[in-house]
Amino acid sequence: MTNIRCSVRHTLVIILTFSIFSIVLAAEGKKEEGTEKKIAKKELPSAVLTAFEKAYPEAKILGTSMETEDSTTYFEIESKDGKVKRDLLYKADGTVKEIEERVAQTDLPAAIKEAIAKEYPKGKIRKGEKTTRDNVVEYELIVRNGKDKLEVVLDETGKIVKTENMNAKEKEEEKDEEKK
Repeated sequence: MTNIRCSVRHTLVIILTFSIFSIVLAAEGKKEEGTEKKIAKKELPSAVLTAFEKAYPEAKILGTSMETEDSTTYFEIESKDGKVKRDLLYKADGTVKEIEERVAQTDLPAAIKEAIAKEYPKGKIRKGEKTTRDNVVEYELIVRNGKDKLEVVLDETGKIVKTENMNAKEKEEEKDEEKK
């Protein structure tokens, strides 16, 4: 009877140890996924640099980085083309995954301005960004509405896709930092 109890205990200890080890390994893998690492321009794959220079011959590269998302490695180029700041996310073969461009309030499409004016009559657009991801265009705006600072995402027709209160988000981030 004692041998059976010892065997059961040893088995449980082994299972528990293996479970903890598996959880730790999974967490380590998650840390690698989605992390961004600054790299030198010369570390970009030639296909990425060629695609960028062909599409934006006058643009100046401000920074480069590499990140992994869904087991795919992407290369980001932060650039400035005249007055336009643009961040591009490329696959290693030079295919564009995502383009983020800063957009001045005066350059926003009428549908976007009208949607904001209708939803937030006293709101002021503080920052605008146009994101093209897999040929889908969205506008991400920071809107000051009274005391509230909002992040509003709209599709290209002006339909509001998502709204997030930045004040609440900033408070949550502060709490998270305090916990660390």
